[in-house]
Amino acid sequence: MVKSANNALVHAKSTLRARFSPRGITCATANVPSTSDLDIIEATLSGGLLGACVCIPASRSFIKIVDVPFFKPSTTKPIPSAEVGAQLQCSIIPSDYVVHWRFVQNSPKAEFATVWIDLSDLQRGTCASQLIGRRLFLNKAEVLIKGVKAHTGTPQCQRCWHWGHNTEVCRHPAMHCPICTGPHLKASHRQLTGCCQGNPKVNPPVPPTPVDMPCTHVCSCINCGNKHAADDHRCPY
Repeated sequence: MVKSANNALVHAKSTLRARFSPRGITCATANVPSTSDLDIIEATLSGGLLGACVCIPASRSFIKIVDVPFFKPSTTKPIPSAEVGAQLQCSIIPSDYVVHWRFVQNSPKAEFATVWIDLSDLQRGTCASQLIGRRLFLNKAEVLIKGVKAHTGTPQCQRCWHWGHNTEVCRHPAMHCPICTGPHLKASHRQLTGCCQGNPKVNPPVPPTPVDMPCTHVCSCINCGNKHAADDHRCPY
């Protein structure tokens, strides 16, 4: 059926191509398919698949896999995200629908992590509804798929740099720098912190950070504990 669909698309001089998918047949597109493209595929498949329906995913659904082991067995060595991704490719979650996923430790000292997944789905959430509540094996453990409600966004306070509240309601007594958490603005970090001031008394002398360069010293995010500033876009939070 896939071969027949591709032959029909080639004959119609369409750039679309069909391939097998864990949940049916997926067309890899280089552009947005037209109505005639969809009609060609549906007409071709209707001979072998009774009631075949061809449509374009038009919405996003969100799921999460909870209680996933973060460390390799009997060690404190984190499991690489690449290994998790390889397992997801072979799981019940259709890779063709996965737009983005993240493997995030629940807290800096937590033993478990959560896999957050964005799915390209129909507006009624068909793909997500078929996955929610199901179990799969990930990192040698049986884990559960749960649904996630879409939010417009969680605010990050520009005063203390924690997530979950706005700057207007922050209860911290002073402004904090997102680089070093010191009581100053980010723009004043180089002038007010010792790491950028240098130390001419040691041997060899440590020069200060040049005025036209950002701080190059190792910092720790107050939210995830990784080596970046709290306002860095790489932060998983």
